[in-house]
Amino acid sequence: MTNKALEINNLDSHIGDFSLSGINFSIEKGTIMGFIGKNGSGKTTLIKTILNMVQSTSGEVLFNGAHMNGHEETVKANIGVVFDSLIYPLNFKPTKIKKMISPFYKTFDDKKFNNLMKRFELDPNKKLLTYSKGMQMKFGIIMAICHNPELIILDEPTAGLDPIARADVIDLLLDLMQNEERSILFSTHITSDLEKIADYITMIDNGKIVFSKGKDEMLDTYLLAHIEKESMTDVIKSELIGLKETAFGYQGLCTNNFNVKDIVGIKTTKPTIEDIMVYMGTKK
Repeated sequence: MTNKALEINNLDSHIGDFSLSGINFSIEKGTIMGFIGKNGSGKTTLIKTILNMVQSTSGEVLFNGAHMNGHEETVKANIGVVFDSLIYPLNFKPTKIKKMISPFYKTFDDKKFNNLMKRFELDPNKKLLTYSKGMQMKFGIIMAICHNPELIILDEPTAGLDPIARADVIDLLLDLMQNEERSILFSTHITSDLEKIADYITMIDNGKIVFSKGKDEMLDTYLLAHIEKESMTDVIKSELIGLKETAFGYQGLCTNNFNVKDIVGIKTTKPTIEDIMVYMGTKK
């Protein structure tokens, strides 16, 4: 039995002029993988390719060791998916949607559905078009998890939500992880959410994976360097990733292998996930 909830090997695909090239990463069971990258970097395209909504041209995707092709019913029964906009008709009520969708899942849990609707204060007898953006996203998440999937794929689920609604969603995801076999792929621009819950971070840029590693390992690998203008040298420039000029000097990422302790005019701070994404994304 594999310990990988999702495994992607040498995956390529194309949409128009955009390509995914040589995608490799995996998600261990019982972990949350944060998926980051700027707009247009390929996050949604990759998610749709993983789900076979976009045809791959080469490579393979394994769900708990099984291919989607030939095992589609079993695989889809064990996946929950949430996109950044609701996939259900807005003129339908949640009660009607549940009645339509639940027969497709042997493990659909009516009690969980009712409890989560109450937890999020969602009226099941009101049409979705009367819901706010945050309420709609919460309903999408409820529908994605009520059949108790082993893998949950989230594409910008907290985009546009206010801080309280985002906190509700994050708390729910943490609750879901009490099941040590469950795994989550969480694509988001709101990297502060990943600071709280992610075990691993994968970054994509221009259709290629930049890195995929443990969150703590990633944060410990880099330093954010602040350099005074008069202290800058070609040697220092060569060590910096995504160098930017500021009103006071320069900023860039460097690895913790770069010894800056004895260099006058350089200070370093611990970067955030957002810092790493921004500077790696501007790497030349």
